[in-house]
Amino acid sequence: MTSLSVRGLTVLRGRRTVLEDVSFSASAGAVTTILAGAGAGKTTLLAAIAGLLPVERGAVVCGASDVTSFPPRRRGIGFLAPGSALPGGRSVAHAVGRLAGRGTKEDAAGLLASLSPILAERSPTQLSHGESLLALAAARLLQPGDIVLIDEACMGLDEAGRAGLVSHLRRVAQSGRTVILATRCPGIARQGDQLVLLAGGQVIQAGTPASVYAEPRSEAAARLTGDANIFAGRIRELRPQGFIWTGGGRFLQAAEPDMPRPTLGAEVTLCLRPERIALLATHESADNMLDAEITDVRSAGPLLNVCTRTQLGDVLVASPSWRPIFYPAAGQHIRIAWAPDAGWVLP
Repeated sequence: MTSLSVRGLTVLRGRRTVLEDVSFSASAGAVTTILAGAGAGKTTLLAAIAGLLPVERGAVVCGASDVTSFPPRRRGIGFLAPGSALPGGRSVAHAVGRLAGRGTKEDAAGLLASLSPILAERSPTQLSHGESLLALAAARLLQPGDIVLIDEACMGLDEAGRAGLVSHLRRVAQSGRTVILATRCPGIARQGDQLVLLAGGQVIQAGTPASVYAEPRSEAAARLTGDANIFAGRIRELRPQGFIWTGGGRFLQAAEPDMPRPTLGAEVTLCLRPERIALLATHESADNMLDAEITDVRSAGPLLNVCTRTQLGDVLVASPSWRPIFYPAAGQHIRIAWAPDAGWVLP
């Protein structure tokens, strides 16, 4: 079982710095996801780890070996370069085996069957766009090496295809390989064991998906990992276990035990996730409460995304779609509320 460690990696494209001092670790037997927006450097990062791009500074360590100076074939890393296309073949399984350069048609067929029961024996020329992407994902997983790098494997797949692929990635990791998946989709990224946030060519936070989502270190991290309401205000009163802040209202915030003691009069920025806000009727009250007008309502499966306009600006509320207290609709005047410990103070 071989883990991967990236230490201070800096990569240039011409005179432009694409990655700067990137460091993170990926454990063997686990799925590590790299979450980044378009152009943030995730594809460059994977290519540099695989040895397809030169590095200006830093190191790539596989297990106990520094492989920074090794050619790609000696690194023990499986990576299908961006832009790879599925070749022709008698069947999809045959084409996937050719592209991966490893194993037999039976290996490819078995993997494809676990992802899509009808894919293996079809002709490559008969595939839809989404099916082609799934076949390419299979080829990535058949690449040799204890470490597997996958770039945007879930893009273009439907929900069932994404779920099947992520489940298979977890089984691959549990077999002892190190799996690193780069994606721009927060929902996919949060299904990994470890999460690395990349923005502007730098790592801005890393940890378990649950901890990074619940306790972002910056506004950029909060917005990258999912929907986030960002509130700015000023501390007006200190309490034994929190503080009162104002900014379009007067609100109580519980202090985190490991956070520095807040300063009276200091500016404060809070992240409040939509699912931690409740909808109230206009006659109800709570500790932290705002009058609001509903501007839009959208279904999101088990949740209703309710867009509201308040004194704090536009606020998104994610309310359970089953058995709601009332059925929200655009134009309704309501109240929104949250508990004192629902918000997270951004450092």
